[in-house]
Amino acid sequence: MIVLNSLQSYLTILLGVAGGLLLALWLAVVVWAARDMRARSRSTTAVVLTVLVVLLLPVVGLVIYLLLRPRETLAQAYDRALEQEALLQQIEERPVCPTCARPTEMTWFLCPTCHTHLRQPCPVCRSPLELHWDICPYCGYLFESETTEEGHGEKEGRGETQREEEEHGGRERVAEEREEVEV
Repeated sequence: MIVLNSLQSYLTILLGVAGGLLLALWLAVVVWAARDMRARSRSTTAVVLTVLVVLLLPVVGLVIYLLLRPRETLAQAYDRALEQEALLQQIEERPVCPTCARPTEMTWFLCPTCHTHLRQPCPVCRSPLELHWDICPYCGYLFESETTEEGHGEKEGRGETQREEEEHGGRERVAEEREEVEV
């Protein structure tokens, strides 16, 4: 009989400790669910409902919460949104060379990789202009069309020295453009 009474007292103590541990675990799960929902939603109502479901339905409530909770935390959603915005800005703001598809800058006249002409300088204000523009948006300079230049007979009557001077001047402009790009 003494052995049976001591066994019963040990069993009572063991059940009390196990019950206390289960109660502590249950309360820890409730607190974890509340903190997790706070990290995943701004809604106070959602946090209160989560606590009630997990508190009133100890195991089933946790399973329900795990199935219905939002997939990402607010911090993860914010980071993802920032990453997407940064990627979109990189795509939108980074012009590329039409020949080699390398990134270029809006102020470059030539591609440093393949030497393709990207822009032309305005003869008046030296601003970079797209090749197909016929007017400078910065100073308003209007380019003459090529057909009117060809129609004037003055280009045909020029001497060799005048052509050489123009070609030499063109080389100087390209050299100046390269120096501006390097600076």
